[in-house]
Amino acid sequence: MHSLMTMMREVIATRSVLVQLIRQLLILRYRRTMLGYLWTLINPLLMMTITALVFSNLFKVELRTFAIFMFAGMVPWNFFNAMVVQSSHAFITNEGLIKKIYLPKMLFPLSVAGATLVDSVLSLCALFLIIVLIGGEPSWALFFLPLAYVILFFFALGISMIIAIATAFYRDLQHMITIAMQALFFLTPIIYDKSFIVGGVEMLLNLNPVTPFIDLFRSPIRYGEWPEMMTVLHSIEIAAASMIVGLFFFLRLEKKIVFRL
Repeated sequence: MHSLMTMMREVIATRSVLVQLIRQLLILRYRRTMLGYLWTLINPLLMMTITALVFSNLFKVELRTFAIFMFAGMVPWNFFNAMVVQSSHAFITNEGLIKKIYLPKMLFPLSVAGATLVDSVLSLCALFLIIVLIGGEPSWALFFLPLAYVILFFFALGISMIIAIATAFYRDLQHMITIAMQALFFLTPIIYDKSFIVGGVEMLLNLNPVTPFIDLFRSPIRYGEWPEMMTVLHSIEIAAASMIVGLFFFLRLEKKIVFRL
């Protein structure tokens, strides 16, 4: 508990550095591009649109219905995936800074989380425009989305803390994580409805910790309904467990990072 409080005080004291790290990540991501920050909106939307066109034809379903269904699943997945994958580089890309001056190590996974959150929220805003243009109808249930983001943020942050430290110790994990996330994508009900899945795959879907977070976003966006209370509580439990394990892992190993870079 003492270590946690110390870390929190250090992060608060260096919050201006955190803001600068987030800003730097956003600038470097789109530096020297003609469209700049517009790629934050264009890139995920193009990917989602192409995926919707392909799979709507494969599944023989109406494009508008499938597009909204898939978009609602892709928003939380893209946020989670980007946060986990990019956190694998959090310490490695800042090796020079870490060795030069003392900064709370938590700043680095937090900066990745912050930059990814900005990207995701901007993409979500653009997504709503697309949904309205293709005939979707906004509802009061959309006001649940900020809470959905908060719950998903802490779930992803817990995992990101573990990934960031693990890859600082074992560099090969960077490549393995990317492959693992690609496999996890197909075990997450993003492009298909989980109610259609039966047998052993259904069990894997239920064991997949990402699944309830997809429902947190899909219910308001696709169906115009608040998520079921059991889904919300289950998501909070998973996010809390992720943060507890992540903080335990992080606090035990953060002081050794500088010796492994």
